[in-house]
Order: sequence, then C-alpha cells, then structure tokens
Amino acid sequence: MEKTEGKLLIVDDNAMNIELLEATLEPLGYEILSYISPLKALEDLKDVKIDLALIDVVMPEMDGFNFTEKFTETHKNTPIIYVSAHGANENKIRGYNLGSFAYIEKPFDVNTTRAQVKSVLKLKHMQDELLKEKKKLDIIYEFTKDEIILADLNFNIISQNHKLLTNKKYLNKSFIEILKENNQTENIELLQEFVKSDNEYISFRVIIEEEKYTKTNISKIHVADSSAGYLIVMTDLTEEIKAERDRERFIEMLTHDLKTPVRAEKRALELLLDGSFGELNEEQQEMVKEILHSSRYMIRMTDNVLTRYKIDNGQCKLHKKPNSIKLILQSSIDGLKYLLEEQNQTIKINTDITNDILNFDELEMKRVITNLIANASEYSPPDTTIYISVKQNPDNIEVSVQDEGPGIAEDKLDTIFNEYISGAERFKKVGSGLGLFISKKIIEAHNGKIYVESKPGCGAKFTFCIPYEQSLDVEITQN
Repeated sequence: MEKTEGKLLIVDDNAMNIELLEATLEPLGYEILSYISPLKALEDLKDVKIDLALIDVVMPEMDGFNFTEKFTETHKNTPIIYVSAHGANENKIRGYNLGSFAYIEKPFDVNTTRAQVKSVLKLKHMQDELLKEKKKLDIIYEFTKDEIILADLNFNIISQNHKLLTNKKYLNKSFIEILKENNQTENIELLQEFVKSDNEYISFRVIIEEEKYTKTNISKIHVADSSAGYLIVMTDLTEEIKAERDRERFIEMLTHDLKTPVRAEKRALELLLDGSFGELNEEQQEMVKEILHSSRYMIRMTDNVLTRYKIDNGQCKLHKKPNSIKLILQSSIDGLKYLLEEQNQTIKINTDITNDILNFDELEMKRVITNLIANASEYSPPDTTIYISVKQNPDNIEVSVQDEGPGIAEDKLDTIFNEYISGAERFKKVGSGLGLFISKKIIEAHNGKIYVESKPGCGAKFTFCIPYEQSLDVEITQN
C-alpha cells in the first residue's frame, strides 16, 4: 500500500471511533495523534505542527466548532475535516464557514475516508508550497528598492510597495493618473498603444516630481489565456542620471579646455607658415609643419572623443535641414587648406549633379567629409592628388574621396569602420580609430551607407550615399 507523509490529529470523545479512524489511516503511513479530550489536545498541541485535523462535532467538553475556533488560533493553516453522526445541513454550513475542507458522516466508509484525507492533504501541501513562494515574493517586495505595482486592466493600483511613489497625493490614484500628474503625456500614449498591441512588455522612462528619473517596465499578466492586469516595476535611475550628467559636463569642459589652447596654437603656427612674422628657413618650416600637424590631430581627436561620448549616451541628435552638399564639400576643403599645402597635395573635384540639395545636419556632414579628406591627405605621400566626386543617382547623392596612398589590405576592409580600428599599423601612423567609426554612425543616422574600396598599392576610395527623402530629426545611436 502506498505510504504517505503527514501528521494527523483525531479528536473524538468516543474511543471506538478513534480506533476505527486509526485503523483506516495508519496503513497509509500517517503519523496520528489522538485525543478524547479536546481541552487536552489544545493544551498539548500549541506548538506542534499538524497537517490535518479530524474533529468530532458533538463532544461533552467542547463541541467541534468551538474547538476549531480555539485550535485555529495557533494552527491557522491546518485544514479541518468534521466527523459526525449528525449530518444536518446547518452543521455542515457552520463547519464550512469555519474553514472545513470536508465532512465525514458516521458510520464512515473506509475508502471514502481515505480518499477524502488524501485529497485534503494534497490541497494542504499545495497550499504550503504557495505560501513558501508567497513568502519569497514578500521578501523581494519588501526589500527591493524598486517600486512594484500590481494593477488591474484599467491600471487601477491593486497593491504596491511604496518605494518610489511615497507622496501621499498618489494614494488611491491609478497609474495613468500618476503619469498625468507628472506631465508624462508621451508615455501615456505609449501605454495606450501597448494595451491595444500584442506586445507582452513595454519599457520607458518616467520622470516623477521633476526630480526622480525611473526606468519603468510593464508586463501583461495572463490568467487562463486572457489578460488579468499589469505588473509595473519602476527602477530609480536618479543617481545614475545625475552621475551621467556630471560626467557629460566634465567631458565637455575637458574637451573645451583642451581645444581652446590648441586652436590658438594652430592659428599661430599657420601665421608663422604664412610669413606673417617673418620668413622661415626650410628647416624651421618643416618643424612648424610637424607641430601644426599634431595640433590638427589633437583638435580632431578631442572632437571625436566628445562625439563618441554623446553617441554612447544618446545625446547626439541630428538637426537636418535642406543644405547644399557642394557648399559643405567646399567648406571642408577650405578648412583643410594648410594641411593640403603642407603636403603639396591637390584636389580634383568632379560634380556631375544638377540637384545637390539634401536634408542633412550641416555640422555633422562637414565632420564626415573633413574626416575622409584629412585621412586621404595624411595617408598619402606628398605631391599626390585626392580625387573627389559627387554623383547624382535617382534616389540619392553619392560622394567619393579617393587617394593615392598605399591602399588597404583585403583582410582589413571589413573592420576599417569598427571602433578603434585606425589602420595605424598599415599606414605607420598614429590614430585613435574613432574618425571612421563616427563617420559611419553619422551617415547611417542620415539613412545612408558608407563603404570603402581598395587594393594594396592602389590607394583607397571611401564612398557614402545620402538619400533625398528622409526624416529631419534623428538621434545617432550606438547600435
């Protein structure tokens, strides 16, 4: 016979009834505690764990119902089965109202009694497991720093742990009302779209009281294949965002403090080369050119570091408007005048185009073109030519910059736009590797593409395409 674990209590003023129940249940492997006196049972069992109690209804010292009321004060979760020869409906109703799981009438059937006991104990074990899980969740609920909210289908709050929404003005408010009070109109619209969609999860930032920044995750709760409500978890990001803003200010101040003296140095060196302070001999000119080259590199590097930082933090947003690609191209070339003159390099431009007006961010597009031309100059020998072409296609404008440098090895072509890949080993030059990476991000944010064609010894040709039709405001992202 199958053995079952469990400690049972039998309370009956009739010893014969106790013996019959023991004979019925002991073969199943239960540990049984039996009492003729209900008062004695209450006295002995205050601290004893009982899995199931079988209680006689009619006893001289105390009836089964009064016993249950006293017994459950110390054994709140112990299920009760009443045993009685009196099967009146009013007794059954009273028993069930006290939490009875079953009612056995005397004389009882052995198989029926065993089945009822097994069934009730199975429910008890399931209840115990649920209580264990509930305790775990209660601990998480209590000690987590996150605001955890259980809401119904209308976002009325059923329960919450008040970790972030501590202001009393939020009491008895729905989650939607809380968003409204904090002017989160855009998030309310996102939430309304989420409710109508098949998506199971949504995440967005919520600003509370203009000073608390939270990441809010909302999941749909399902019961029997239908929506039952929402689980809302709000994580406080205030300190992280404050630290991020401090870092941002530091980076901006650092790059500004670096660029200001370097720009002044660059201008002074350019004046020296122009002969504004007197003629320089050949050796002096070469020395000034080397210093000027380093100054330009430092300016580009600090610009790239700041741009890279902004991309990482989602702060690099394009501001597009109709611009002439030819004008930006010429402006970029003018800005590189001294670099090209130092190398005695010339630029040949071919613009086969009738409509050069595109929506693009003027500053960022100039950054890309300047970067490509500067790379072509730096990685090419003196007395060479840089070829620039602007071509009009049906859907886009294509800009190419080709040099007469050493070219790029085939195994480097797939990684040349990766972060920190500068080709320094190939070109025997120093570079941070950020320029091409940032250029790629800028072009992609314009819904365009950029690529390179090259063979060792045959120079390199960098090409980017920008479509005519695109949205005006886009954020440059890390991914």
